[in-house]
Order: sequence, then C-alpha cells, then structure tokens
Amino acid sequence: MSSQHLHLPSDSEIVELCRRTLPFAGAPHGNRLVKISENLVVKFGIGVRRQEAANQSYARSHADKAILYVPEVFRYFEATLTGFRMGFIVMEYVLGVNLHTLDAAEIPHLADRTMAAIRHLATIPVPPGQGPGPVGGGAAQGYLWSDYGTGRDLKTIEGIENWMNQRLDIVNYPRISLAQHQQLTLRHMDLVRRNICVLSDSSICFMDWAFAGFFPAIFEIHIFRELLFTDQAWFSQLLNLSPKPDDGDKRILQYLGIPAVVNDRFS
Repeated sequence: MSSQHLHLPSDSEIVELCRRTLPFAGAPHGNRLVKISENLVVKFGIGVRRQEAANQSYARSHADKAILYVPEVFRYFEATLTGFRMGFIVMEYVLGVNLHTLDAAEIPHLADRTMAAIRHLATIPVPPGQGPGPVGGGAAQGYLWSDYGTGRDLKTIEGIENWMNQRLDIVNYPRISLAQHQQLTLRHMDLVRRNICVLSDSSICFMDWAFAGFFPAIFEIHIFRELLFTDQAWFSQLLNLSPKPDDGDKRILQYLGIPAVVNDRFS
C-alpha cells in the first residue's frame, strides 16, 4: 500500500472522524484506535508521539516483510480534540489474528517466529548520529523509564547509565555499569501478545511502536523478565529463546527496573 494510491483525508477531517467514530481498541481515557476507512486506522491520544511514528516508519522501511510485517505509516500530526492536545498517527489497517486471542502454551512455533523477527530487527542498520532511544532522538518511553519517560534525549549509553544511577543513588542501591553493552540495536520493547498478530499469509506483524528504539539487547531481556508475571506462558517462551545472561548481566538485570520505580515516585 502507498499513500500515492490512497486518498488521505485532511488533518481536520481525520480529527472529526476520530471524534465521532467508536474506537475498536484502546482505553477510554488513554490512546485510542479508530478505523476511518477500509484501509486506514488512526491511533490518537495525549500519549501518541512523533517518535512512535518515526520508529514504525523506520522499521517498516528496513524490515524484510517475509520475516516481519510492519504497518505503513502515512502521516503524523498534532491537533486539539476534546480540549486536549493530542498526537495522531494515520496508518495502514492490518487484519490478522491477534496472539492475545490464542493459547500461548499451544503456539510455540509463533514464539519461535517472534524471536526470529526480534533477531531480524537487531540487524537493521543504526541511522547516522543515532543514540540510544527512539529513531531520530528524543525522550525514551516505556516500562524501563516509568510513566514519565526519560524526560529528555539521553544521547549516549553513558547518559542512560547516569540517568539510572542517579535514581539508584536515591534509594541507596548499587550502581550499574553498561560498559559492556554499548552496541545499539533496534528493539520493539513491548512485545506483549496484544501487540503481535498473524496475517492471512501467515507472516508475523508487530504493532504499537511507542516504546521502540535503539537500545542494548539486555534492555529487552529485562522487559521480558519484568512482564513474566503478566503472561508467564508467553514470556517464558521468549526468555527461553533469548541469550542467557552471564553473571555480570544478571547483576545488571537485578537492578535495571528500579530506576523506573524511583522515577515514578519522585518525578
């Protein structure tokens, strides 16, 4: 699909469609998704940011569709709706079977294919000048950073290390070193089953790129461990397929989730 062969409504028309169309996914007071045509869906909300669109577009332009399908992004813009400034991502509507509707214990082949897609993402080239975080820079969002995100572009691994250690210091926890984790690779960072679907041609599709970016691989392993209690059947499979941490990595993983808790409490 290409925007050259697709009629896209104007920004104001899209806002009006979002105002009067019942969402098919999302939270009433959070980010929502509405289908505005046979081929188009809009994700909108206060928490929808330009970085999400950039992450998704970059992954789409570099991913091998036979390994991982990424819905095409046609436009990002900001507008006011119901008195609040919101972000709007206009993207391709993808029809598939959501993994959340399946029994995770009965789909080990899909865990294998999800891990193949994760490994494929890690081979995508890092853009020139790209530091850790979302494509093109900006504050990182997601589980590792708390509801408030990092608040700024941390630019380097040393910047991330300092951000984390400042928060570990507050609660008198040992500092961590990321000296052995300088390599940045593209990571989705939110591979809960509801963000993965199987398309009609059996290809795997990742959705919701809000937390994605270029990060050390150990960060995504931490996310799998952190989310294990929410979906043990699924994340235990992903962890079993992931590289096993050595003793140094185990120490980092022990403390990696604490800065987000501190950030939530003291921000």
